[in-house]
Amino acid sequence: MPFRSTPLSNYPVLHSRDPEFARERLFTVFGATRFDIPAGQENFEVRANHLQIGGVGLSYCGCAGAASLEFGEASFVRQIFNISGTGRYEAGDASGEISPGSWSSILPAHTPVKLDVKPGYRQLEVRIELDTLRRCLGALLGQEITGKLEFQHTSYTPAMTSLRRRVFLFAAEYNERGAYFSDLVTAEVERMLVMNFLMCHRHNYTHLLLRQPLPSALSAVRAVEACRRSSAGCP
Repeated sequence: MPFRSTPLSNYPVLHSRDPEFARERLFTVFGATRFDIPAGQENFEVRANHLQIGGVGLSYCGCAGAASLEFGEASFVRQIFNISGTGRYEAGDASGEISPGSWSSILPAHTPVKLDVKPGYRQLEVRIELDTLRRCLGALLGQEITGKLEFQHTSYTPAMTSLRRRVFLFAAEYNERGAYFSDLVTAEVERMLVMNFLMCHRHNYTHLLLRQPLPSALSAVRAVEACRRSSAGCP
């Protein structure tokens, strides 16, 4: 299977037709605990790229043949965005089919993940450390997050369509120009992606993120109006 231009091509991790070499790299870099392909499969080729920015990881993977993978418990949540091909995922109570252009539910932290893919499968996966999510959520709310952060089932909503588009745009832009970003800019783009993730998914803190702003005090409104009317401006 000839691979087209791939996301995160400037951050290669693996490109091989050797199943044993692919298994070693998948175990070492991506934390896989199992990697199997059907006996006698001849058309094997896998390509994987990975970008890590602080607590955020983006991983591309494409597989010419069928494969079955498992990953152990990890400190991050993850979400799969399908590019082509079909597969199926399982992670605790979350499971489902992955069809072209779709995405998985959020696969929770500290939970083993199983992924079975058919030939021609390609995906882009977002990984975000749970501590990073909690820290950014606390910054958005102006309070420390002491309770659990629990995500709801992911559905086909305009917000999720928007998040998918932003994830792929982020991957493309960082792949092209990320090597030239300063540390400050890199930290800012990481923060923006995490905050988009928190805003587009529904979770047990969403109602606080979407609450209406408090009304302005009457005295403040009068002061603003007085400034507008005064030719001399505010003291």
